[in-house]
Amino acid sequence: MPPSDDDEENTAPVSHAARPWVTLKYGGTSVSFEKTWRSIANRIKELLPKYRVVLVLSALSQVTNRLEMCLQEAVKQEELVSLAWIEERHRQLAKEAGLPLTALKGVFEKLAELGEILQGVRLIREVSPRLKARVCAFGEQMSTVMAVQILKDMEVKASLVPAMELLLSVQVPHATEEDRYLNASVLPVKDPERAEHIVDRHGRQDVVVTQGFVCRNHRNESCLLGRGGSDTSGSLMAAFFAAHHLEIWTDVYGMFSGDPRKMPHARLILRISSREAQELATSGAKVLHPRCIAPAALAGIPIEIRNTMDPGSEYTLITVDDYCDAGALPTLGEDGALSPHASAGSSSRGSSTQASPRESPRDKAKGSDSTKKQMGVRRKTHNDLRQLLGGTTRLCGVVSQSGCILLSLTTMEMWGTYGFLGKCFAPFEEFGLSVDHVATSQTGVSVTLSYVPGGPEGDAFQGLLKALGEMGTVEWQAHCSVVTVVGNRLSQRLPDIGRAMQKLQDVEVLMVSASSEDVAMSFIVREKAAQALVEVFHHQLIPVTGGDAMFGSTFRQLTEEDGSERHLSLDLREAELAALDALAALHTSCNGPN
Repeated sequence: MPPSDDDEENTAPVSHAARPWVTLKYGGTSVSFEKTWRSIANRIKELLPKYRVVLVLSALSQVTNRLEMCLQEAVKQEELVSLAWIEERHRQLAKEAGLPLTALKGVFEKLAELGEILQGVRLIREVSPRLKARVCAFGEQMSTVMAVQILKDMEVKASLVPAMELLLSVQVPHATEEDRYLNASVLPVKDPERAEHIVDRHGRQDVVVTQGFVCRNHRNESCLLGRGGSDTSGSLMAAFFAAHHLEIWTDVYGMFSGDPRKMPHARLILRISSREAQELATSGAKVLHPRCIAPAALAGIPIEIRNTMDPGSEYTLITVDDYCDAGALPTLGEDGALSPHASAGSSSRGSSTQASPRESPRDKAKGSDSTKKQMGVRRKTHNDLRQLLGGTTRLCGVVSQSGCILLSLTTMEMWGTYGFLGKCFAPFEEFGLSVDHVATSQTGVSVTLSYVPGGPEGDAFQGLLKALGEMGTVEWQAHCSVVTVVGNRLSQRLPDIGRAMQKLQDVEVLMVSASSEDVAMSFIVREKAAQALVEVFHHQLIPVTGGDAMFGSTFRQLTEEDGSERHLSLDLREAELAALDALAALHTSCNGPN
């Protein structure tokens, strides 16, 4: 568990060797201003008496976008205005922090190296995924070089350890060049001894600064973890260092029961299990990258999501539960080969095949079962999962994911035929398409896809349609949304869900899917009905006040300065009106012209 307030008040220093690590991850907004750097330094100082700190940082806000624009400008042989913007942005932060220009020496060296690369791009007028990964990694490299200087000025000594020495991508069979370099896969590894050895090589300090978003492959080339992958970096670093806990500092308060940008009465979730949090993230919650939770959960590390702009406020704690009880995490050789610490069936807390129930849509690794066996993972049964999640029934939130495709295959040959589903799903593997939700009947199977390479007109999807068309009648429709109710023991809350459904007689539900572990129930509808459906579900299932102890304040209460009692009445009335408006919108969208 993360340290309590009483723990932090006890500031008696602990010997260096005995002090565990705490991993802090800060995003682009958090590292872009002097004010937030004061908050970062203060948090480090609060932790240092009892812990050592691994500081995982993103690039300054908008720098990654500007690096991509640099490549476009170089290919078109235009003036490199984005490179000048990047330099000015770092100079501006240095000025805010009161740093002399000499403190930017490392940043200027990186900018010079980047300029030389861009001149080469001007000549060849082509950008490969390998080159794009190398260039985009400069953002985090510059922010971390600058971070060491800012912390030094704030009386915090830190050493810079490149992420490329800490995170190694695995070789995924059949992965495209783009995925290998721009959406690399890194398996969680728990190896604190090796971490200590790497830190020693760079001059031991109680604070280690490293990059998010960046890793290396077995050729020592820069690779990226994909957009939003800095959160995943923080989780992977926490696992590698065997951290006491992970803190993800961002510009929001944590996970909410709904999208707070659209529903100000959505409530902050104070405490949630890793399994429930994983389902929320995968099903549409935008706070964390879907791949972020699993590495920390596998290593038995709790996660805190905190607001850099309001560090003393309420926050979300993602707890470690026995759901992740399996073999110990492995070590990873220099060549990317796994060396498990424990054999399958080990009872020590570590990894689980189920910590990430649905892989990120672009995680198309094949042969994953053999990889999991190497990691010392045992497969859990349906009853295992239900028992591990415990007996408490609760509803955590309602989320939606748009831009999905619903595809159905119908054939009488399915009835009573052995192995038909295996035959049906083989083309999905062949064309690298990940299935999110499944529903079957005696004569048909329906699935949803949230990511299709090349879109519906691309080769992958067209190839899939042709292959499935040889088995039966195929129908599909784009512009679908998946609305998901997340909680625990949802089957025991079916009466509540049923009462909510009574309000939705005008809605055409295209498909229903429920998780076997009883933590999620999904409704596939047309996109135009999705947000209204979320509003009605949320109003009927999630109380604006009181309810389960897992809930904290509403988004409105957290973000506005007036008295909470006045806000409570506002939230109650606002939720009622929002639900009524949603019902009216549903009626109009479902009965009006298509």
